[in-house]
Amino acid sequence: MRAIINYFLRNTVAANLLMVFIFIMGLVGLLQLKTTFFPEVPTRNISIQLVYPGASPEEIEEGVVTKIEENL
Repeated sequence: MRAIINYFLRNTVAANLLMVFIFIMGLVGLLQLKTTFFPEVPTRNISIQLVYPGASPEEIEEGVVTKIEENL
């Protein structure tokens, strides 16, 4: 271990080149890293919100919801 440290103390150019090489390889690895922050999750549920001002719940169910359910 001391031999490696002594080598890089004597050859500062080699130490700097090694540092740059490690840094560039880290950037290359980071760019090739494939991560997803929000993975796709298949769902079987559909949520629909209906706004029909002034209508009662029965009117919405009969006039709108049943037509949407039939078409789905």
